Formats: sequence, structure tokens, C-alpha cells
Amino acid sequence: MLNNEKKDPMIFDIHVAEGSHYEVGKQRAITLKENYPEDISYFISPMEGRDYISPAIAHKRMMLIDKICPGFVDEIQGFADVVGIESEKIIGYANSYHDSPHCCQFAVLPSNTSDGHFYVGRSYEYFVRDERSLCITRVTGKPKHIGFSLQNAGRMDGMNEYGLVVSMSSTAYLKPLAGNGCEFWVAIRAILDRCKDVYEAKCLLEEIPLCTNANFLVADASHHASVFEVASFSTDKKRISERKPFGDVLVATNHYTSPEMKEFDEYHFWHSEMRYSSVWNSLLREAPYLNDEKIRKLLSTCYPDGPCCHFYSSGMGTLRSMVFDITEKNLKVSFGPPDKNPWYEVDFDAPIGLEEIVCEYDDVKIENPEQFWREIY
Repeated sequence: MLNNEKKDPMIFDIHVAEGSHYEVGKQRAITLKENYPEDISYFISPMEGRDYISPAIAHKRMMLIDKICPGFVDEIQGFADVVGIESEKIIGYANSYHDSPHCCQFAVLPSNTSDGHFYVGRSYEYFVRDERSLCITRVTGKPKHIGFSLQNAGRMDGMNEYGLVVSMSSTAYLKPLAGNGCEFWVAIRAILDRCKDVYEAKCLLEEIPLCTNANFLVADASHHASVFEVASFSTDKKRISERKPFGDVLVATNHYTSPEMKEFDEYHFWHSEMRYSSVWNSLLREAPYLNDEKIRKLLSTCYPDGPCCHFYSSGMGTLRSMVFDITEKNLKVSFGPPDKNPWYEVDFDAPIGLEEIVCEYDDVKIENPEQFWREIY
């Protein structure tokens, strides 16, 4: 059933920037000022219902982030200088606790593809009002990368020029985080900036202080892939578990599946199980004849038979789908639900500037919300 309430427009931008971290931050702020001035307030306002965090707390978090992801603080400083605000008032330093998105992610190794390519697929579901910037970033001295932004300099997913892909899906997303550490969007940016392969990403995730509940899917050009299941329930109850492909396929949605993570598997909803099962079964059914076209078709298949969702008012609408071809180091993106929008090929070496994309979508009501949100124990 369609939701007849007035819909928000779904507009994405592809933003290309290069230079030092500081220059990249400045370019992002200039782009917003010139094209989306109303969006700046999101990045510089305190969290809803709260004051700014104190300069002392902000400084402590800035120091932590800069150790994990060198240059991140400089990027925020460049942004802050252009918009005319103290960098410690940027929302990214305060936003450690927030509603998490719903995602589906999977890896298909070359043994299961007809063209011998290594693919990672990703579907991202959330409310329409979310950050909608695909950033092509070429920082001096760092690998080039492509990924969607979160908290401006953070990343939700991406691929760097080495062919290393990293994405995430939230887990136990109603469970409060505990302790001190970085959220997933800092960790993903650090992986893209600092790592060449799954082993280096694993070492980084184990080394840095993490404070997040998430599944990280990481894959590299040497045909390695892992899902790192991370739980941060309390200061004395944190865990990272590595899950390898089974049958040369790897799938993750919004729950833990490793036996050692069973005690953390809270808020495991029916819809997550359904999306996991439908994607897993589709990949195994098509193997070993999977290819780019079949993966895009799977991502365009609507729930419950696939991951594509139109439940935007419930925070479960597909904002984008992505196919990473690690073999060719190439990315295809459907902005908005892929059953209604075209696919774009995105290049590391795109010219500096901004491209805007307007998407089509329908906001559909969930027919059986009690079942959809039913918890599985």
C-alpha cells in the first residue's frame, strides 16, 4: 500500500575532491555553501535536544580519532574554517550514539562467477533524510577511495585504489553502546586510508578502540573476504569475531550469525533473517554462473524475495545499491531503489566537481509490521 503523505525529494550528489586533508575539507564546505546551504546546519548544530559537547570532551575525541585515522581532524578543520565555526562544534565529534541504518552486504568469490570476477554487493536501507553524498576522495599521500559519507569525513562504505572494499550493516541497533572508542564510520574511513588487504584491516580493527555494534564486510584484490562481527555492549563485554566465506559466498544483514556472538544477538528481527536468507539462497542458486548483471538483478529484487525495500517512513527504504567489481576495481551504483533507477559507473579519476542525481521512489507501508519487526531469539 502506498503512503500518500507528501514525500521528501531524494537527491544525491557525487562529490570529487583532492589535495591535503585540510583542502578536501574546505572543498566539501565550499560545495555545500554554493549548492546546499541548508545542509550545513546539520553538521554544525548540536544533537537534537542537547547542547554542544564541552571543548574538553571534543578535544579528547579529536585526539582519539586522529590516532585512529590521521588527517580526519584536519579535514574537519578545513570544513569548519569555511563555514566559520569552531571545529569542536562539528556534530561528528558528538554523534557517537545514533539510530543505525539497515543494510545487506555480500561477497561472491571468483569460483562462483561466470566471468571470474570477485564481486561485493551492498544494499543500504534507511529514512530518506540521510546523508546522500558519494565522495571520490584523492588525499595526497593516501590511496584514492570512493565511498558514501557519514558525519562528513566519515565513511559508510567504500573501495580504495588497491581494490580493498569495506562496508557495514548495523547489529543490535537498539542496544546502547558502552565505553569509549570510535564508531564504525571512523573505522571504515581509517581502513580505506590505511589498509591494502583484509589482513591489514583485521589488524586495524583489533588494534583501535571500537565502540560500535556492526558487521564489517571486508574484501580484497587477493580474493580474501571476511565479516568482522563487532559488539560493544559494555566496557567489560566487547568482542570481535571473524567469519569466513562458506561455499565461496559471504552474507551479512542486521544480526550476528557466528556461534561465539550468540549472547550479543539482541534485536534480531524477522526482516533481517528474511533478507539474509533470500540473498544467500539466490547466490547459491545462481552459482557458479553469477555475474554483474545477475548481482544487479538480485539487488533490484524487492523484499521478501530480495534486499530492495520501499518502506521509507519506517526507516527501511533502499537509498542506494552498490556492486563493487574488485577484479576491475570498478563500482556501479544505483542511487535510490534499483528497481526504479538506473545504474551509474563511478571512476576513481573523475574530474573535481559536483554531480547531482534526482531519484524516483515510492513510499510503501509495511503490510504486516508485527511480523516484519518480530524479534527472533
